[in-house]
Amino acid sequence: MKGHTISYLFLEGLKSLWKNRLMAFASVATIVLSLLVLGMSYAIANNFEYIIGQIEQKIGISVYLNDTLSDIQTAELEKKIKSIPNVSQVSYITKDEALQIFAGEDIVLYDEFKDDNPLPASFEVRVNQIVNQQAVVEQLMQLGLEVNFFQAETDIFISLNAAIQFFSSIVIIILIIISLLLITNTIKLTVFVRKKEIEIMKYIGATDSFIRVPFLVEGISIGIIGVIIPTIVIFRVYDVVARGLSKVLIDVVGGIYLRPIETIMVGLVPIYIVLAIGISMLGSIIALRRHLKV
Repeated sequence: MKGHTISYLFLEGLKSLWKNRLMAFASVATIVLSLLVLGMSYAIANNFEYIIGQIEQKIGISVYLNDTLSDIQTAELEKKIKSIPNVSQVSYITKDEALQIFAGEDIVLYDEFKDDNPLPASFEVRVNQIVNQQAVVEQLMQLGLEVNFFQAETDIFISLNAAIQFFSSIVIIILIIISLLLITNTIKLTVFVRKKEIEIMKYIGATDSFIRVPFLVEGISIGIIGVIIPTIVIFRVYDVVARGLSKVLIDVVGGIYLRPIETIMVGLVPIYIVLAIGISMLGSIIALRRHLKV
């Protein structure tokens, strides 16, 4: 196919898009609504997983130290703990720091025990993933250390994280399938409405490629518009909502944040492109194939 023919067919596709703008609008609206619902579900599921991950990181293991340990012994012990697989962070808490944490803002309580502090120094150990916490605890106990950690809370978060990942994956897959069906059926309807136009072109000798290219241009154009609109909407809405919710989370929980908008978009936009542009093209090809057999 020659260059000027391709240019002509491309322009014909754009003209046809404007000529049949009501059907094009219906197609774009279907794509936009489908992708908006999918985008919101994706952002919510992604942030639930992200928040759970942050909370997991706050659940640590306390390793209590004997008061008779020297500074050298404490430093050597810290090295051993850091060398344990899946340990991501080790923080040393002195006896005085432990008392300050325990007393909080109660100055009287702090003054009462500061000269005879019953609390031991400790290491606060964080693991890279909460599912690895039990294995780390077992290795710490093998070193003969007194260990304290929240077994019940750990089990809850492991189960909760697994459940969120499972259900969010199911929901997103269902939404993708629904979006795919809606987009494909809308494209098929668009082609069916113009069945007569296709038949006339076939009867006057137009080749399949000559008929197909303008429809593909329409499908791609509809897909591009269908991607741009929900991408902008999700970007703007998420940015506003995330700022508000982040303030609430910081005030209520402390140190908990939502995923940056850039991270959400990096994962979401490729899905949008495949669904909108890819399915629009595929829908046009499938729908045209039937009507080209005249």
